[in-house]
Order: sequence, then structure tokens, then C-alpha cells
Amino acid sequence: CIDQFQGKIEEKYCSHLQKPRTQKACRSVRCPSWKANRWKECSVTCGSGVQQRDVYCRLRGVGRVADEMCDPSTRPYFQRRCWQQDCIQYQWVAGEWQNCSSSCTKKETHRQVKCTNAQNIQVNESFCDPSTRPLSIKKCENPSCRYIVVTGDSSQCAGNCGFSYRQRITDCIAIWPTEKYKLHQLWPIDYRECPVLPSSQVYKCNFRSCLHVATWKVGKWSKCSVTCGAGTMERRVECMAASGLSSNLCLKRLKPDAQKKCYINDCKTFTSCKEIQVKNNITKDGDYYLNINGRIIKIYCADMRLVNPKEYISLAKGEEDNFSEVYGVRLQNPYECPYNGSRRQDCACKNDY
Repeated sequence: CIDQFQGKIEEKYCSHLQKPRTQKACRSVRCPSWKANRWKECSVTCGSGVQQRDVYCRLRGVGRVADEMCDPSTRPYFQRRCWQQDCIQYQWVAGEWQNCSSSCTKKETHRQVKCTNAQNIQVNESFCDPSTRPLSIKKCENPSCRYIVVTGDSSQCAGNCGFSYRQRITDCIAIWPTEKYKLHQLWPIDYRECPVLPSSQVYKCNFRSCLHVATWKVGKWSKCSVTCGAGTMERRVECMAASGLSSNLCLKRLKPDAQKKCYINDCKTFTSCKEIQVKNNITKDGDYYLNINGRIIKIYCADMRLVNPKEYISLAKGEEDNFSEVYGVRLQNPYECPYNGSRRQDCACKNDY
């Protein structure tokens, strides 16, 4: 408040006048800020990969400016880990070829070809690409054999082979050339397949009636142990003599499988133990197969008689190693420090898990 001579006086002398404002809003230049574009596609089509996006400093009305103008501590992440579906969902698995050298007359050999899923469990062949199916039959490229017929007196047969009259015995032998050692191997051939015709007076001795043969006997396969997902089937396998009694003379390397995997996928899969409990009215604790993010995984359902059952993953090693641990600290940038399990305290971390 001033007088007519521009001298400052008390404000009460200006009380009859409206006092001008002492401050007003002003608009300064806008501050630059970080701009993050959309995440790009994952670097892989399956498995673990990296996703990136463009992050830059910008000023409204101007556009992109130098990154130094923005606060580096608030810069958003420009890349992150991404995970697509399992790379191997279904694939063909081929076994070993059967030995071609078991007979000179063997024209072709076989091997087992099956379609398996990511857990190496056999599934229906329709899941695998038929155009990539490996061959299961091929021709045997055996060298030519020479054949001889060996005959002898019936006295060479143990116990006269069950015959009470004298006769001649006949064996058909294939001479099999081996190139590696320039030697020859002799293979007995089924007499009916022998290309060398003996005289009509020669008879074959019935060797089998003279021997006590033991063979593996198998029963029927049981039903699959589960109603959905991956399970096992079992059958009885025992060594039996020709008399019908148990024997220990069978070759162990020829023993047929007593157990095999089975997979049933034409039934409803459940996503939680609670769902199994409610929809199937099951109250028994045990292993069940659940659909976890599209994968069939064996889960142990506990406390199935209670309202909220618990779910556990059974580790393969057994009870002594059957545990898990949650480590609450994670790296702010997973590419700055080792991320193969080491726990370095000098890395930039956040404890938010």
C-alpha cells in the first residue's frame, strides 16, 4: 500500500480497495518421461525364450529425446523371460531292428515303432505325424547260404525219439558265410523250409519228444491302473516246463515284459483335487492325474475327506528327497547376475515372493 508519493504506508489505508493477487499459476516446459511400447513376440516358438520391447525417453510435443534426460532408476524393463508350450509334444520312437542273421531264409526284419508324448508314454499313433513315421519293416540283405542234409542212424537220438523201430534221422544245415573272419557258421534249418530235398527213404527224428523244453508263459494284460491319463498294465510271466510244472531253465534275456505303460485320454481330466472330490465323490487319498496348464501331471491328493484337500507333487527320488523350498528373493534384472541357482547378495534384488 503506497501513498501518492510512492511511499509505503500501512495496509489499513488501502482497505477500501481490492488487493491485487500476489501469485498465479504458470505453465513451465513439460518434463520428459519413459515410454514403453508393447512386448514383441517370444524369441522361440516352444520352450524358454526372451521377449523384448522398445523403451525410450520422450517429451510431449517433441517426441523421442536422449535417454539421459529421464531418471534411469524408473526405466521400465526392456526384456523378460517367456515360456511357450513344450517343444516335444508327440514324437516317434523306434526300437532296435531284429537280428537278420538268425536264418538264411529270413527275408525281412522288424522293429517296434510307437508314438510317445512328452513324458515318454505311448499314445495313439494319430497324435504323431504319419509322414515322419520311421520304417518298421525292411528287407534283410543276407549273403547266400549253402545247404547240406545230414543223416544218421536212429541210435543217435536219445531214447530212440519215442520210436520202437529203426529209422534214419535227418538234419538240414545252412552254411552261413561271415565276411569279417572269413569263417563259416552252421545254422539248423526247419526241415520243411530246407531247399535241399533228401531221398524218400529218409525220415526226420522227433527231437522235441526227447528234450525237456522250458518256455516262458504269459497271462492276459490287466486293465490300465488309471481311468484317465498315464498308468500301467500288468500280466503274469512264469517259466513252465513241457510237463506243465514251474521251471528255472528259461533264458532270462528272453523273458517277456510283465508290466507296460498305458494311456487313456478319452475321459474327462480334472484340474484340482477338489474337483475330483466333488464331481466323482472320491474321498480316498492317493495319486491322481490332473490337467495342469494343459499337461497331465501326477498329483498326490491329501485330506480328501476334508472340505479343502491339499495337493502335493511326488518327486521321483522318493521320501528322502521329497521336499520343496521357496526362496523369496528375485533379481530385478535376471541377466545382470548368475541365475543358475547361486544366491549372491550383491545383486539388485527385490523380496516380493
